[in-house]
Order: sequence, then C-alpha cells, then structure tokens
Amino acid sequence: HRNGVQDGFRAQLVLVRELTSLNVFSKAVSDGVGGGVSSRRVVLTSAISTAAAMLGTQTAVATSPAALATRFSFAPTITVLPPLGALSSFEDELSTPRGASTPSVRMRFVYPTQWSQIDRALGGITLVDGNTGLKLYVLKSPLPTAETLASVPKVWFAESIFEPQGALAKAGTTVEEFKVSSTKMIEPREGAAPTRRRLCLKYTVVTGNQKTVERRAVVDAYEVDGVAYMLLASATATKWEASEKERCEKAADSFFIG
Repeated sequence: HRNGVQDGFRAQLVLVRELTSLNVFSKAVSDGVGGGVSSRRVVLTSAISTAAAMLGTQTAVATSPAALATRFSFAPTITVLPPLGALSSFEDELSTPRGASTPSVRMRFVYPTQWSQIDRALGGITLVDGNTGLKLYVLKSPLPTAETLASVPKVWFAESIFEPQGALAKAGTTVEEFKVSSTKMIEPREGAAPTRRRLCLKYTVVTGNQKTVERRAVVDAYEVDGVAYMLLASATATKWEASEKERCEKAADSFFIG
C-alpha cells in the first residue's frame, strides 16, 4: 500500500481513539445495561454505525484534489531583479472561491529567471527549469470542515496534492507512493495571511517508459477563508542535496499570500 494510504488509515485510527476517549462506545454500553444483553447489543451497534459514518465523512473530505490556483488578472507582473537579473519576481492576483471575503488574494514569489512558465492557457501558475526538471506549482485546496491549516493532519496535504483528479495528475504526473517527511508552522511574511505552514515531501513518480524516479518537494502553504494556497517546488532526489533543495526552499521562503 502507498505510504499516503497508510497515513490516512492511521488518521482514521486516531479518530476512533478520540471517539473512545469521549466515551462514545462505553456510554452506549452503560446506557443499555438496564435493558439486558439484547438492548446493550442494539445500542452498541448504533454507536459503532455512527462512528463508522463519521470516519467515512472524514475520509471523503480529506481527499479533495489540489487544483491549480487560477489567476484573477489577464497576466502576471514579472520583474527581473537587480543587480544581475538572475532572479525574477512573479506577482499576481489569485481568484478566490464563491463566498470568500474578497474576490482575489495577492500572491508573489521569487524564482530564478531561467525558469520558464508553462501551461499558461490553463490560467494557472506552473514553472519549470528545462535543464534540471525542477518544477514549481501554485495550488489551492479547500480545507476539511472544522479544520484549519494548523490542525489538519499532515497527510492531508500529500493526499490532496497527489489525488488522481488533482492538478499534478492531470498534468501527466503518475505518483506511485508518497510520504510527508516533516511539517512545521512558520512565521508568515510581513503583510501576508496570518497562518503559514511548511512541509517536506518524498514521492516516487512513474515515467512514460515505466521507470520510477524519486523526487523531493517543499510545500509552503497559507490559509485564507478556509482555503489552503500552496507553493510546491520539487526536483529529482539525485540532485536534491547538491543544488535543488536550496533553490526550492528559496522559492518557498519568498512565497506570499495576502
């Protein structure tokens, strides 16, 4: 089984333990004591069914696919930065879901000028380094009901990003397995949305000739109106420590949503 599926199953076990700690099952048994064994069995079965329904609801919500964050403007503002022009700033407005407090949110990040923007016609933001295969995506995904960016389990990010109906899969990325290797809350950039989280991912993709390639990724996420806006920067594992980790982290560090 995929590591992500295993993590999802562990998340379900956590919910079961939480239900137990709230005495869902034990209360059901005690309530039925006066009615004999048959009554206790009926009440306990009802409690188990309720818990199962809650588990099913959580699993369905947690698999919402991460889509490309769509631009609110016709074109981004790209500025080549001094002194040497090796870096550029990418600024734009992103469309927000219906019912959000504002029709758009500001977004920006800094990236090496040599990276090229692809799939512009889709209205999203995807950049690639044609020399190394490094890729950068700006994604969005609604957080599960009653969860925040800080409280949602870390596996939710990977499951959302690699969901078969998500942006990466639609772009042709076939993921065999994945794992969230670390996560932490970090300080947001000045003027940005107040909640920010950083994650590191490990995953394996299957190429067109059926070979597997290990990749690493950094995810930087902000929450606005119940939606996680994420910058995902990834590269092959063979080049990660030598050069790509630093470049991906610098792009993630510069990410701003607000």
